[in-house]
Amino acid sequence: MLNKIYSLDLFMLSLLILSLPSLEGPKHIFLVGYLITRTCIEIAEINLKKVILSYWDYIFILIILTALLSTIYAGMPKLMDKGNLEEWKGYRVLLTAILTGWFLSRSNYTTGQYNGLFKLIIIGAIPPLLWGLYQYLVLHTKSSLELHSVGHVNHSAIYLVMIFGATFGYFLTKFNNTKKNSAASISCQILPAFFSLLFFLSIIIGQSRGAFIFAILLGLLILFSIPKTKKIKIIGLVTLTGILSLTLFLKVGIVEKQINYQKNNSVLSYRDKVWNVSIEASRFSPLLGIGMSNWHFITLDHLKKSVESRHGKFNPDDYGFPGHSHNLYLTALVERGVIGLLVTLIFMGVWISNLIKTYRQALKSNISSNLWVGSFSAWLATFGIGTVNTTFHHEHAILACILFGLYSSYARIFLKFKDRNTLKTTGKR
Repeated sequence: MLNKIYSLDLFMLSLLILSLPSLEGPKHIFLVGYLITRTCIEIAEINLKKVILSYWDYIFILIILTALLSTIYAGMPKLMDKGNLEEWKGYRVLLTAILTGWFLSRSNYTTGQYNGLFKLIIIGAIPPLLWGLYQYLVLHTKSSLELHSVGHVNHSAIYLVMIFGATFGYFLTKFNNTKKNSAASISCQILPAFFSLLFFLSIIIGQSRGAFIFAILLGLLILFSIPKTKKIKIIGLVTLTGILSLTLFLKVGIVEKQINYQKNNSVLSYRDKVWNVSIEASRFSPLLGIGMSNWHFITLDHLKKSVESRHGKFNPDDYGFPGHSHNLYLTALVERGVIGLLVTLIFMGVWISNLIKTYRQALKSNISSNLWVGSFSAWLATFGIGTVNTTFHHEHAILACILFGLYSSYARIFLKFKDRNTLKTTGKR
């Protein structure tokens, strides 16, 4: 019976990965199905005494519990005409993403299954991207490039940065580990190279400046972190420089966008005014915050009362309300308080620390290199782009947790514990 549940777990996860950027209804069904299946597995393994807790388990428990406290004790000022608040809705969104990463980090798959899941992540992004490009460039039914089930251009761009990093790392691994000039080598490298380029160009087409900047940084970091010949490094740098030069010379949309913002003396696209809202609203409930998804309920009256309570001078022109904080860290501060921000920073720090510690071991095989790059891409996209946009929610949060969980579970089984011969105690099936 338990073996059937293991198979269902892998089946649900595979369908979730494929449907995540494409199919709105099915992805929710497969997400719930995966979480229920994993819960059954965890209960069964507890009964079989196959459960070992790691520091990651305690971190995820900390995230879930502190977010729950922020939800129960949400400090959003009472509203006269807005109806119910949405802290429980926000908590459910965070909980599903966090549970996905947590359960996946505790899973045990074969190397072939890890390899297959990683490829599915890349493959799953291709159909919605091609459809999004067709809608935007040919049909003109969309005003911006969007992945069908990811939505807003910035959200889609964050998703694409992670996929670009994973695909580019996969290409470099293939380039580095196949025989030179062989037919197999060329065939194995063409598609990863093509799709790496397609994902990067799509980020440019999407015109998300933050995603574009961190995609460049991510590409450079991956280029120099995966061992390879001097020749491929030069080719990579020349290609990247050529794309950037053409982007500037042709003044494509993303360049025109930046020029227009500079002419209007708003390089940050009025984000400074948005951040002012978050900074002031963080005073409403400093310790536990106003509750997740409650940012868009903040009003000028709330801010005015807060400023004037300190005998400050209130200027309504100093604030902007686009619906969210446009910053991961300020979002954590205002919605989950100082505690939520500290937990976010702990999660960020431990994640990158784990990647650094396992870096050399990860380079010893193709699959571990791919999974390491995927996890690093998720980390940089989440916490890098998070300086100028609200990352880690909905589809790109789930993708980040999947990339994190795949590498963490692989490293736990095949890197950290391999030499200690303790695979049986981890419940390997």
